[in-house]
Amino acid sequence: MRGVGGVMVPELFIAFDPADKHERKGHFIILSGPSGVGKNTLLTRVLEGVKGVYYIPSATTRAMRPGESQMNPYVFLSTEEFEDLIARDHFLEWKKIHSQNYYGTHRPTIEYAIENGYDIITDMDVLGCEDARKAFPQDIRTIFISPPSMDELSHRLMERDGDVQAVENRLKRVPLEMDHQHKYNHVLVNDDLEESTYALQRIIRDIVGAPENVSR
Repeated sequence: MRGVGGVMVPELFIAFDPADKHERKGHFIILSGPSGVGKNTLLTRVLEGVKGVYYIPSATTRAMRPGESQMNPYVFLSTEEFEDLIARDHFLEWKKIHSQNYYGTHRPTIEYAIENGYDIITDMDVLGCEDARKAFPQDIRTIFISPPSMDELSHRLMERDGDVQAVENRLKRVPLEMDHQHKYNHVLVNDDLEESTYALQRIIRDIVGAPENVSR
């Protein structure tokens, strides 16, 4: 089966390096937060400074945006391909959100990582995170990324999407997401990119037991 762009959909969504394998079970870290809060930007910056933690790209049927590519930051699939994976029970969780696009988290990759001692991280909506907690209650650590204000979140979404109706649809979901933040192990307000990057690095290093290796 091939994803959007003709790239074969892999059995695992990550190519793990045996050098990063731990004797313990792997940690499964989840980031959540409203659309436009900066989850992908923070993850990209943070993972440059934390060795051996792998990002799991979610699968989606939405169109690629400028600067994106297959496996970065998503595995882009057609609706038919996504629904085939649903039928094969290959998603830990999947949802239709925003403009009725599918998003899902690849279960076989997570199971392999945890059982084989690899640390993994992904971003997931709050309802998906609920499903993940039920499936892997002993292996998950959760981080909620919060906006400094609704005005700032709206501004970021307009800069990114440029579509008033799309922004309004995304903002309607924010109260639901914010109501879940108390369920997370950590809450981080992304009001300054440099400070938030440093704070998120510290949280992740504490979770996985990685040494301090990034200066401010």
